[in-house]
Amino acid sequence: MDESVFFWVLIFIDGYRKLKVKSSRGILLSIAAMLCIAGMDATGKLLVQTYPIVQIMAVRFAIFFIVVMLIASLKGDLKQVRSNIWGTQVLRSLLLVVEVTVFILAFSMMPLADVHAIAAMAPLFAILMAGWFLGEKVDRRSWIAVVIGFIGALIIIRPGLGVMSWYVVMPISGAILWASYQVLSRSVSQFDSSATTVFYTALIGLIVFGGLAPFNWVEPTSIGWQLLILNGLLGAMGHYLLIKALTYAQASTLQPFSYTLLFWAIVIGFILFDELPDELTLIGAAIVLSAGIYASDAGRGMSASFLDEAKKRLRSIRTTSKTMN
Repeated sequence: MDESVFFWVLIFIDGYRKLKVKSSRGILLSIAAMLCIAGMDATGKLLVQTYPIVQIMAVRFAIFFIVVMLIASLKGDLKQVRSNIWGTQVLRSLLLVVEVTVFILAFSMMPLADVHAIAAMAPLFAILMAGWFLGEKVDRRSWIAVVIGFIGALIIIRPGLGVMSWYVVMPISGAILWASYQVLSRSVSQFDSSATTVFYTALIGLIVFGGLAPFNWVEPTSIGWQLLILNGLLGAMGHYLLIKALTYAQASTLQPFSYTLLFWAIVIGFILFDELPDELTLIGAAIVLSAGIYASDAGRGMSASFLDEAKKRLRSIRTTSKTMN
Protein backbone atom coordinates (compact mmCIF):
# COMPACT_ATOMS: atom_id res chain seq x y z
CA MET A 1 0.00 0.00 0.00
CA ASP A 2 1.24 3.51 -0.83
CA GLU A 3 2.55 5.22 2.34
CA SER A 4 0.37 8.32 1.87
CA VAL A 5 -2.77 6.19 1.53
CA PHE A 6 -1.79 4.20 4.61
CA PHE A 7 -1.26 7.49 6.47
CA TRP A 8 -4.78 8.74 5.73
CA VAL A 9 -6.31 5.36 6.55
CA LEU A 10 -4.63 5.46 9.97
CA ILE A 11 -6.05 8.94 10.60
CA PHE A 12 -9.55 7.75 9.68
CA ILE A 13 -9.33 4.67 11.91
CA ASP A 14 -8.05 6.77 14.80
CA GLY A 15 -10.94 9.23 14.51
CA TYR A 16 -13.40 6.37 14.12
CA ARG A 17 -12.04 4.62 17.21
CA LYS A 18 -12.56 7.75 19.32
CA LEU A 19 -16.13 8.02 18.10
CA LYS A 20 -17.23 4.56 19.18
CA VAL A 21 -15.43 3.96 22.52
CA LYS A 22 -18.48 4.62 24.72
CA SER A 23 -20.92 2.85 22.39
CA SER A 24 -19.04 -0.33 21.49
CA ARG A 25 -21.66 -2.64 22.97
CA GLY A 26 -24.46 -0.96 21.03
CA ILE A 27 -22.39 -1.12 17.85
CA LEU A 28 -21.74 -4.85 18.28
CA LEU A 29 -25.44 -5.48 18.89
CA SER A 30 -26.30 -3.44 15.78
CA ILE A 31 -23.89 -5.47 13.64
CA ALA A 32 -25.35 -8.70 15.07
CA ALA A 33 -28.84 -7.41 14.24
CA MET A 34 -27.78 -6.83 10.64
CA LEU A 35 -26.46 -10.41 10.48
CA CYS A 36 -29.84 -11.70 11.67
CA ILE A 37 -31.71 -9.58 9.11
CA ALA A 38 -29.40 -10.76 6.30
CA GLY A 39 -30.03 -14.34 7.44
CA MET A 40 -33.77 -13.67 7.46
CA ASP A 41 -33.61 -12.34 3.90
CA ALA A 42 -31.55 -15.35 2.77
CA THR A 43 -33.96 -17.88 4.29
CA GLY A 44 -36.81 -15.90 2.73
CA LYS A 45 -35.11 -16.21 -0.66
CA LEU A 46 -34.89 -19.98 -0.15
CA LEU A 47 -38.49 -20.30 1.03
CA VAL A 48 -40.09 -18.23 -1.73
CA GLN A 49 -38.94 -20.83 -4.27
CA THR A 50 -41.45 -23.28 -2.73
CA TYR A 51 -43.95 -21.42 -0.57
CA PRO A 52 -46.26 -18.41 -1.17
CA ILE A 53 -45.06 -15.06 0.15
CA VAL A 54 -48.15 -14.61 2.36
CA GLN A 55 -47.45 -17.95 4.05
CA ILE A 56 -43.83 -17.02 4.77
CA MET A 57 -44.87 -13.62 6.10
CA ALA A 58 -47.72 -15.07 8.20
CA VAL A 59 -45.33 -17.36 10.05
CA ARG A 60 -42.74 -14.57 10.39
CA PHE A 61 -45.21 -12.07 11.86
CA ALA A 62 -46.81 -14.73 14.09
CA ILE A 63 -43.42 -15.42 15.68
CA PHE A 64 -42.70 -11.67 15.81
CA PHE A 65 -46.03 -11.03 17.57
CA ILE A 66 -45.41 -13.80 20.12
CA VAL A 67 -41.95 -12.40 20.91
CA VAL A 68 -43.33 -8.84 21.22
CA MET A 69 -46.10 -9.95 23.58
CA LEU A 70 -43.67 -12.04 25.63
CA ILE A 71 -41.22 -9.15 26.08
CA ALA A 72 -44.05 -6.67 26.76
CA SER A 73 -45.53 -8.93 29.44
CA LEU A 74 -42.14 -9.45 31.11
CA LYS A 75 -41.56 -5.68 31.15
CA GLY A 76 -45.12 -4.87 32.17
CA ASP A 77 -45.70 -2.83 29.00
CA LEU A 78 -48.99 -4.49 27.98
CA LYS A 79 -51.01 -1.61 29.45
CA GLN A 80 -49.03 0.90 27.40
CA VAL A 81 -49.79 -0.45 23.92
CA ARG A 82 -52.84 1.78 23.40
CA SER A 83 -52.06 4.35 20.71
CA ASN A 84 -52.89 8.05 20.67
CA ILE A 85 -52.77 8.06 16.86
CA TRP A 86 -53.86 4.54 15.92
CA GLY A 87 -54.74 5.55 12.34
CA THR A 88 -51.17 6.63 11.62
CA GLN A 89 -49.87 3.50 13.34
CA VAL A 90 -52.02 1.31 11.10
CA LEU A 91 -50.90 3.22 7.98
CA ARG A 92 -47.25 2.90 9.01
CA SER A 93 -47.64 -0.83 9.63
CA LEU A 94 -49.40 -1.36 6.29
CA LEU A 95 -46.48 0.36 4.57
CA LEU A 96 -44.20 -2.20 6.19
CA VAL A 97 -46.48 -5.02 4.99
CA VAL A 98 -46.13 -3.81 1.39
CA GLU A 99 -42.40 -3.15 1.81
CA VAL A 100 -41.52 -6.65 3.05
CA THR A 101 -43.61 -8.15 0.24
CA VAL A 102 -41.79 -6.08 -2.36
CA PHE A 103 -38.37 -7.01 -0.98
CA ILE A 104 -39.04 -10.73 -0.80
CA LEU A 105 -40.18 -10.55 -4.45
CA ALA A 106 -36.93 -8.74 -5.25
CA PHE A 107 -34.90 -11.44 -3.47
CA SER A 108 -36.63 -14.09 -5.58
CA MET A 109 -35.64 -12.28 -8.80
CA MET A 110 -32.19 -10.84 -8.04
CA PRO A 111 -28.99 -11.73 -6.15
CA LEU A 112 -29.17 -10.96 -2.43
CA ALA A 113 -26.26 -8.48 -2.44
CA ASP A 114 -27.55 -6.58 -5.51
CA VAL A 115 -30.90 -5.99 -3.81
CA HIS A 116 -29.23 -4.71 -0.64
CA ALA A 117 -26.83 -2.51 -2.63
CA ILE A 118 -29.80 -0.69 -4.19
CA ALA A 119 -31.80 -0.73 -0.93
CA ALA A 120 -28.95 1.17 0.74
CA MET A 121 -30.48 4.28 -0.87
CA ALA A 122 -33.31 4.17 1.70
CA PRO A 123 -31.64 6.45 4.32
CA LEU A 124 -31.04 9.06 1.62
CA PHE A 125 -34.68 8.88 0.52
CA ALA A 126 -35.62 9.29 4.19
CA ILE A 127 -33.58 12.50 4.38
CA LEU A 128 -35.60 14.02 1.53
CA MET A 129 -38.94 12.79 2.88
CA ALA A 130 -38.19 14.09 6.38
CA GLY A 131 -37.59 17.50 4.82
CA TRP A 132 -40.76 17.43 2.75
CA PHE A 133 -43.21 15.87 5.22
CA LEU A 134 -41.79 16.56 8.68
CA GLY A 135 -40.33 19.98 7.97
CA GLU A 136 -36.85 18.90 9.05
CA LYS A 137 -34.02 21.02 7.71
CA VAL A 138 -32.08 19.38 4.87
CA ASP A 139 -28.68 21.09 4.90
CA ARG A 140 -26.08 21.31 2.15
CA ARG A 141 -24.22 18.27 3.45
CA SER A 142 -27.38 16.15 3.19
CA TRP A 143 -28.09 17.35 -0.37
CA ILE A 144 -24.51 16.49 -1.37
CA ALA A 145 -24.95 13.03 0.13
CA VAL A 146 -28.21 12.48 -1.77
CA VAL A 147 -26.63 13.47 -5.10
CA ILE A 148 -23.56 11.28 -4.48
CA GLY A 149 -25.80 8.38 -3.43
CA PHE A 150 -27.88 8.78 -6.59
CA ILE A 151 -24.71 8.59 -8.69
CA GLY A 152 -23.74 5.41 -6.85
CA ALA A 153 -27.19 3.93 -7.53
CA LEU A 154 -26.84 4.72 -11.25
CA ILE A 155 -23.51 2.85 -11.29
CA ILE A 156 -25.22 -0.18 -9.74
CA ILE A 157 -28.26 -0.09 -12.01
CA ARG A 158 -26.49 1.11 -15.20
CA PRO A 159 -29.69 2.08 -17.06
CA GLY A 160 -29.54 1.62 -20.80
CA LEU A 161 -26.58 -0.78 -20.69
CA GLY A 162 -28.69 -3.90 -20.36
CA VAL A 163 -26.77 -5.07 -17.29
CA MET A 164 -29.72 -5.02 -14.88
CA SER A 165 -33.30 -5.84 -15.87
CA TRP A 166 -36.54 -4.13 -14.96
CA TYR A 167 -36.37 -6.14 -11.73
CA VAL A 168 -34.43 -3.23 -10.20
CA VAL A 169 -37.78 -1.44 -9.88
CA MET A 170 -38.54 -3.81 -6.99
CA PRO A 171 -35.65 -2.87 -4.63
CA ILE A 172 -35.95 0.81 -5.59
CA SER A 173 -39.65 0.72 -4.68
CA GLY A 174 -38.79 -1.18 -1.52
CA ALA A 175 -36.22 1.45 -0.55
CA ILE A 176 -38.77 4.24 -1.03
CA LEU A 177 -41.36 2.32 1.02
CA TRP A 178 -38.82 1.64 3.77
CA ALA A 179 -37.87 5.33 3.85
CA SER A 180 -41.57 6.26 4.11
CA TYR A 181 -41.97 3.76 6.94
CA GLN A 182 -38.99 5.28 8.77
CA VAL A 183 -40.34 8.81 8.40
CA LEU A 184 -43.75 7.76 9.73
CA SER A 185 -42.03 5.90 12.58
CA ARG A 186 -40.19 9.09 13.46
CA SER A 187 -43.50 10.96 13.39
CA VAL A 188 -45.41 8.54 15.65
CA SER A 189 -42.52 8.46 18.15
CA GLN A 190 -43.62 11.94 19.24
CA PHE A 191 -46.96 10.55 20.44
CA ASP A 192 -46.53 6.84 21.23
CA SER A 193 -43.96 4.74 23.08
CA SER A 194 -41.66 2.33 21.25
CA ALA A 195 -43.59 -0.56 22.85
CA THR A 196 -46.81 0.69 21.25
CA THR A 197 -45.16 1.12 17.86
CA VAL A 198 -43.63 -2.37 17.86
CA PHE A 199 -46.95 -3.87 19.01
CA TYR A 200 -48.85 -2.31 16.10
CA THR A 201 -46.15 -3.38 13.65
CA ALA A 202 -46.45 -7.02 14.70
CA LEU A 203 -50.25 -6.98 15.06
CA ILE A 204 -51.08 -5.45 11.67
CA GLY A 205 -48.60 -7.70 9.87
CA LEU A 206 -50.11 -10.76 11.55
CA ILE A 207 -53.70 -9.69 10.73
CA VAL A 208 -52.95 -9.01 7.03
CA PHE A 209 -50.77 -12.03 6.26
CA GLY A 210 -52.57 -14.32 8.72
CA GLY A 211 -55.87 -13.49 6.99
CA LEU A 212 -54.49 -14.26 3.51
CA ALA A 213 -52.33 -17.29 4.34
CA PRO A 214 -55.16 -19.90 4.65
CA PHE A 215 -56.11 -19.22 1.02
CA ASN A 216 -52.51 -19.56 -0.19
CA TRP A 217 -51.17 -22.33 2.04
CA VAL A 218 -48.77 -25.04 0.92
CA GLU A 219 -48.24 -27.76 3.51
CA PRO A 220 -44.59 -27.44 4.56
CA THR A 221 -42.20 -30.36 4.79
CA SER A 222 -40.18 -30.91 7.94
CA ILE A 223 -37.30 -28.86 6.49
CA GLY A 224 -39.82 -26.28 5.28
CA TRP A 225 -41.16 -25.79 8.81
CA GLN A 226 -37.63 -25.47 10.15
CA LEU A 227 -36.82 -22.77 7.59
CA LEU A 228 -40.12 -20.95 8.21
CA ILE A 229 -39.52 -20.90 11.97
CA LEU A 230 -35.86 -19.92 11.51
CA ASN A 231 -36.94 -17.08 9.21
CA GLY A 232 -39.34 -15.77 11.86
CA LEU A 233 -36.86 -16.15 14.71
CA LEU A 234 -34.11 -14.35 12.78
CA GLY A 235 -36.48 -11.47 12.03
CA ALA A 236 -37.63 -11.19 15.65
CA MET A 237 -34.05 -11.46 16.95
CA GLY A 238 -32.87 -8.81 14.48
CA HIS A 239 -35.52 -6.34 15.66
CA TYR A 240 -34.85 -7.13 19.32
CA LEU A 241 -31.07 -6.70 18.99
CA LEU A 242 -31.55 -3.39 17.17
CA ILE A 243 -33.88 -2.08 19.88
CA LYS A 244 -31.41 -3.30 22.54
CA ALA A 245 -28.54 -1.58 20.70
CA LEU A 246 -30.39 1.73 21.01
CA THR A 247 -30.21 1.42 24.80
CA TYR A 248 -26.41 1.56 24.60
CA ALA A 249 -25.87 4.05 21.76
CA GLN A 250 -27.72 6.83 19.95
CA ALA A 251 -29.45 6.09 16.65
CA SER A 252 -27.16 8.57 14.89
CA THR A 253 -24.13 6.61 16.11
CA LEU A 254 -25.56 3.27 15.01
CA GLN A 255 -26.84 4.36 11.60
CA PRO A 256 -23.56 3.81 9.69
CA PHE A 257 -23.37 0.26 11.02
CA SER A 258 -26.70 -0.59 9.43
CA TYR A 259 -24.71 -0.72 6.19
CA THR A 260 -22.94 -3.87 7.45
CA LEU A 261 -26.13 -5.54 6.22
CA LEU A 262 -24.67 -5.39 2.71
CA PHE A 263 -21.48 -7.11 3.87
CA TRP A 264 -23.46 -9.94 5.47
CA ALA A 265 -25.65 -10.19 2.35
CA ILE A 266 -22.55 -10.63 0.17
CA VAL A 267 -21.11 -13.31 2.47
CA ILE A 268 -24.37 -15.25 2.87
CA GLY A 269 -25.28 -14.83 -0.80
CA PHE A 270 -21.95 -16.38 -1.79
CA ILE A 271 -22.22 -19.27 0.70
CA LEU A 272 -25.84 -20.22 -0.02
CA PHE A 273 -26.43 -19.13 -3.61
CA ASP A 274 -22.92 -18.84 -5.09
CA GLU A 275 -23.69 -15.18 -5.90
CA LEU A 276 -21.12 -12.41 -6.01
CA PRO A 277 -21.79 -8.82 -7.16
CA ASP A 278 -19.64 -7.57 -10.05
CA GLU A 279 -16.99 -4.87 -9.59
CA LEU A 280 -19.17 -1.95 -10.71
CA THR A 281 -21.94 -3.02 -8.33
CA LEU A 282 -19.44 -3.06 -5.46
CA ILE A 283 -18.10 0.37 -6.48
CA GLY A 284 -21.62 1.78 -6.71
CA ALA A 285 -22.55 0.23 -3.36
CA ALA A 286 -19.43 1.73 -1.75
CA ILE A 287 -20.44 5.18 -3.07
CA VAL A 288 -24.02 4.82 -1.78
CA LEU A 289 -22.82 3.60 1.62
CA SER A 290 -20.25 6.41 1.88
CA ALA A 291 -22.94 8.96 1.04
CA GLY A 292 -25.20 7.57 3.77
CA ILE A 293 -22.43 7.66 6.37
CA TYR A 294 -21.40 11.15 5.23
CA ALA A 295 -24.97 12.39 5.78
CA SER A 296 -25.34 10.81 9.22
CA ASP A 297 -24.54 12.54 12.51
CA ALA A 298 -21.85 9.94 13.11
CA GLY A 299 -20.32 10.75 9.75
CA ARG A 300 -20.19 14.41 10.68
CA GLY A 301 -18.38 13.51 13.90
CA MET A 302 -15.99 11.24 12.03
CA SER A 303 -15.26 13.97 9.50
CA ALA A 304 -14.49 16.49 12.24
CA SER A 305 -12.24 14.02 14.03
CA PHE A 306 -10.59 13.09 10.74
CA LEU A 307 -9.86 16.71 9.84
CA ASP A 308 -8.62 17.63 13.32
CA GLU A 309 -6.26 14.68 13.40
CA ALA A 310 -5.12 15.36 9.83
CA LYS A 311 -4.25 18.96 10.73
CA LYS A 312 -2.24 17.80 13.76
CA ARG A 313 -0.35 15.21 11.71
CA LEU A 314 0.37 17.68 8.90
CA ARG A 315 1.66 20.27 11.38
CA SER A 316 3.88 17.60 12.89
CA ILE A 317 5.22 16.65 9.45
CA ARG A 318 5.92 20.29 8.58
CA THR A 319 7.70 20.87 11.90
CA THR A 320 9.83 17.75 11.37
CA SER A 321 10.60 18.80 7.81
CA LYS A 322 11.74 22.29 8.90
CA THR A 323 13.92 20.78 11.63
CA MET A 324 15.60 18.46 9.15
CA ASN A 325 16.23 21.34 6.76
